[in-house]
Amino acid sequence: VSPTEPFDVAPYTQALFKFLVRNKFNQVMGRKFKIAFEGCGEDHAGMRFHDFGFKAEIRRENGKVRRGFRTYVGGGLGGTPMLGFLYSEFLPEEDLLSFAAATVRLFDRHGERKNRMAARMKFLVKKMGWEKFREALDHERREVRLPASINDYLKEARAFAPAPVPQDISAPEPSGDACKDWRRDSVSDHKVPGFKSVSVRLKLGDLLSPQALALAGIARRFSHGQLRITIDQNLFLPWVSEKSLAALYGELSKIGLSDAGAETLEDVTTCPGADTCRLGITSAKGLGAAIGQNVINGGLARYRELARGLKIKVSGCPNGCAQHGIANIGFQGAAMKKNDKTVPAHDLFIGGQSALDETTLGERIGKFPARNAPDVVEKLLELYSKERQDRESFNACMKRLGRDRIQKELAALAEVPVFDAAPEFYKDWGHENEKFALRTGIKGECAGAPVQEKNPVMGDAREKLAQAEALLAHKEFASAQSEAYQAMGLAVRVPLYAALVDPFTPEQALWEFENIFARSGRIAKTWVDVSERAETLRGAEPREGAAKEILALAREILLESERLYQEILKAQTTPAV
Repeated sequence: VSPTEPFDVAPYTQALFKFLVRNKFNQVMGRKFKIAFEGCGEDHAGMRFHDFGFKAEIRRENGKVRRGFRTYVGGGLGGTPMLGFLYSEFLPEEDLLSFAAATVRLFDRHGERKNRMAARMKFLVKKMGWEKFREALDHERREVRLPASINDYLKEARAFAPAPVPQDISAPEPSGDACKDWRRDSVSDHKVPGFKSVSVRLKLGDLLSPQALALAGIARRFSHGQLRITIDQNLFLPWVSEKSLAALYGELSKIGLSDAGAETLEDVTTCPGADTCRLGITSAKGLGAAIGQNVINGGLARYRELARGLKIKVSGCPNGCAQHGIANIGFQGAAMKKNDKTVPAHDLFIGGQSALDETTLGERIGKFPARNAPDVVEKLLELYSKERQDRESFNACMKRLGRDRIQKELAALAEVPVFDAAPEFYKDWGHENEKFALRTGIKGECAGAPVQEKNPVMGDAREKLAQAEALLAHKEFASAQSEAYQAMGLAVRVPLYAALVDPFTPEQALWEFENIFARSGRIAKTWVDVSERAETLRGAEPREGAAKEILALAREILLESERLYQEILKAQTTPAV
């Protein structure tokens, strides 16, 4: 729907999703893997802080138009942010799925397994170094042999999707400035004449159930049943008739969702913070609400036009779920001490932005008590107002002034008064009736890791193999082949579990055995493609020869798995010299 996009990337995201989900290549990776597509001239998706970033590009060769993607690898935010590296200026669309498969395989094989907090692509790139990682990825792409039929997933991406017919719902234009402000902030140009796109602002990302139900009906009436979510925690109606805008505003007003200011200074982005997240240190939503209110009725109101497009983001902990690291002004939940009392605080980052090749990470300025955070924002905008040159942006101005100057200007706001003089400093925003305290012994993420009920042991594999041999003796060939396959899956899980890889199915286990051990050179290359060999034998026509062949392979795998398991145990118990 964007007038700046060379082509629609949405079908490609769906194709890649369909290809990756339930694919054996990525079922038991060490950790999550994030992917972003961007089709527009602006960077709405945060291309360079994802594991994959794909930017739509067009090339004309020999009179033909080719679609492809500018491709980034290895980005991420959190406590150790890193911008993705440019892998390809132009990855042809037909190479998209095989490239993804090769990269995921490489990450799965060499990524961290023991320390969950280092089990992301960016840490692997950092450990190997970009050039070595790139060489390994190029090699993996040459090794990956995927059938040409995988690009069947892309057929829908090339299919022509006609624009819907505008649904004109007329209504009189409301008087006053509220609707005008809403149009300015929420209504965007469209690539199809007669349509507009509309942002629906959700304050701090919150949406009540009655509003959600009503909004579903509004999306059906005004946007052909389509509703999208933005990276700044707002909603987006992509297909609104230009003639229906007044009526849409009226319907949104009825459910309290017609506020102006979407993605402006007052539209602060926050994570749930300590309100609901077990990792949250401070209340991000409490501070976000305080800053937003200050923009409307407080000292920040006078800077609403000067800093209209400024992004303020608040995360309750270093994990950075609100993406404070790429905000113009970002706050990260922390704590301070004053006379043995704990004070809610925030680390301040400034100068970040998400802007394709010009994406920058914010620079840490210092730590400030949470109570002073709104005043920190006001002081920064006051400094910007006084010091900006010509039409200089906020980030450019702050960079020119430098960290030392900014710290000097904010020094007074970093101080914490004693408890008796200002007890409010010792309580968090939105939690004024509670004592602020840090949670101890908490690490990781909100989603806990599943606990294996029973560690895999080689005895289970031997028992399954003995059952397969008995079935062969009774000439029950189909069952013998199936049991032998199960025995192989149980056997390879033993060394895999010792290496901190825990597959769910025999198919995944055999693939990971091949991927983690054979393709990395830890065992003989003769085991490369063992998962395919085993799958072929399992699916072969039930007969004595096929049953004997898969049983022989199962015996070999049991022996190799036992040897490998003992080797891993020895390495884990041998002291380093």
